[in-house]
This record gives sequence, C-alpha cells and structure tokens, in this order.
Amino acid sequence: MMTRTLRYALWTVAILGMAGYVMLAGHGLLYPQSGDSLDAAVLQQAVNITENRLPLADPAQSPGVALMPVAPFVVSVLVQLFDAQPWEPALVGLLAILLVAALASVVVAKETESVTLGVSAAAFLLMGQRISQGEVVMNCPQSLFLLLALAGCFVLRYTRGIAGTLLASVTIATACFTHPSGLWFAFAAMLHLAVHDKRRAVICALAFAVLVGGGQFAMTRLLGEGFNLHAWQIPARLAWFQPVGLLILLGSQLLGTLGVLTLASVLAFALPVRPWQGAGGLWTWIGFAALGAAMLATQSLAPSPDALPPAIVAFAIVGPISIQRLVKHLSAWPGSSRKAGQNVVLTAIALQFVMLLAHVAPSLPGAAM
Repeated sequence: MMTRTLRYALWTVAILGMAGYVMLAGHGLLYPQSGDSLDAAVLQQAVNITENRLPLADPAQSPGVALMPVAPFVVSVLVQLFDAQPWEPALVGLLAILLVAALASVVVAKETESVTLGVSAAAFLLMGQRISQGEVVMNCPQSLFLLLALAGCFVLRYTRGIAGTLLASVTIATACFTHPSGLWFAFAAMLHLAVHDKRRAVICALAFAVLVGGGQFAMTRLLGEGFNLHAWQIPARLAWFQPVGLLILLGSQLLGTLGVLTLASVLAFALPVRPWQGAGGLWTWIGFAALGAAMLATQSLAPSPDALPPAIVAFAIVGPISIQRLVKHLSAWPGSSRKAGQNVVLTAIALQFVMLLAHVAPSLPGAAM
C-alpha cells in the first residue's frame, strides 16, 4: 500500500512539475526577455546567415558575449521562415531542453528498470532550470549543446560497434562548436572508453582529433579572427577566480537544493562496484564533466547563467541511478527486503521533489513573499 501511494504521489508531482514548466515556458515565448544579450546575439548572427554573411566573421560587431556558430545556424532556419523574431532563439532553447529531459528520462528508466524514476528524472531536470537562472527557458546555445552532448553519450552507451562510436563522436564534436563546455563531455567520453573499451577509445580519440581539431582549423580559416575571439579570447578575458561563486554552486545549489541527488551520487563511490566502471559508468564520467563545466563557469567576471544547467542534467541522471544502486546493495543484506528497498528509493525521490518545490515555489507568479 505504501509503495503504491508513494508511486502515485511521485507521478502526480512529476507530471504537475513538467506541465508547470511547459506553461511558464509558453508564457516566456509570448513575452521573450528583450534584455537577454546572448539570445539577441544568436538572433543577429542568424540574420547574418540568412543574408549570406558569415556569422562571427566581423570582430568589430562582437556583442561582447562568447558565442559559437552552431546555434545561429539552427536559429537561421526559423529566421528564413518567419523573419527575425525575438522568440525564435527561445523556442529553439525550449525544444532542446524538452528533448534533453526526454533523453534523461529514457536513460534513467533503462538503467534503473523503473519508469517512475525515469519520469522523476525528467521532472528534476525541468524544474531545476529555475534554480539556475530564475527564468523558464534556458539560453539557446547551452540548450543545444546539452542536447547534442547527451544524445552523443546516449548513442555511445547503447551501441557497441564502430558506426555507433563514430556517430557519437560526430554528435559530441558538434556540441563542442555549440558551447565550449562540449569539450568536457568529449574528454569524459574518451576517458570512459579508455576504462571500458580500449578499441573504441582509439576510434573515438581519432575521430575527435579530426572533427574537433580539424573543425577548429577550418572555422578559423573560414570565419577568421571573429571565431577565435568568441571561442577563446572572450572567455579568457572574463576568467577570474571567484571563490564565492564556487561556494554557492557547491554548498547552496548542489548540496542544498539538489542535496538528495548529490549525496546519493557521492555515496555510490562506496559500493563494491565503482560507479565509473562498466558500460553504465559512462554516466558517472558525464557527471564529472558536468561538475567541471559548472565549476569553471562560476569563475568569471561576468555573472554567468552557464554554471548550474549542466550539473542539473548530470545529477538528474546520475542521482536516481545512484539511489537505486545504493538501495539495491543494502537490500541484499540479511534481514532486508526488496519491497522495503523500493519504499526507500521512492521516499528519497520524494524528498528531492520537496527540496525542489521549496526552492521554486517562492518565485512562482502570485506566490506570497
């Protein structure tokens, strides 16, 4: 009875949380944030593409924010169809993050053999977006990068041959030219394969060398100094040691609002089978990559919305998987039962929902302050 009640409660909260995100995101599309400099830059570069001008080619017209070329090319499709509209980058970002949530749900459901945990992971991911930015729709380049990186990792995890390795490499390499944090995920994929499958690791490393290294050379030749300005010079110019930002990320956001998922991910390292080993160990490596990208994003002179979203995506996947592994291990001890273990898993997920709701509720429209 308790298991069924917990399961129904989790499904209800997860569906309401995802529906609420979509509704607020729809409002954001109708009334886009005109002050978003990154989305404005994406839209301007997309207009350049539709007018047969190369994006990022003129350093003198730089918007002052780091931007990679893939997002403007994607948004340019909408510009060609509807002319330049401020909602177009927001729509691309929204569709991308919804697909990220769907992928995360499938991954968790497959790894834990629990649809309930899969749906909860998608809800964690979507509800967590308000933690990072206070806004509903993520910025367009980061949403696309997360989608490409996660899709590449998905292919890498659930395929075995050379073709799957090459497809995953192409997808993750494209993520590197969507957002600089894609490089963290590329290194994570190679490290996972180096531990798990050395033959595929060699193929993946060669593919990344050609795609990322060759792509860097080709875009430098094609786009000129504008590309190097956005890819390297602006991030380097803004880099600055910010211990307070790092402390807020680790102490308030990861150990605070996402505390259940974070703590479960850490405790999983005490299990006899290390979480980075085996085919499923890829998601632990992705967690390392997301944490590294998030920590680096806090070390900037300019306030960055890029810090938390990769970590939210990673912990929304790694957290439920870790909870399931921990409880499964403890349930194998004498005197324990599988049903009691299921109740513990569902209770832990419910506690994480409580923590998220406690953070999100005060920022909802009409909430009493």
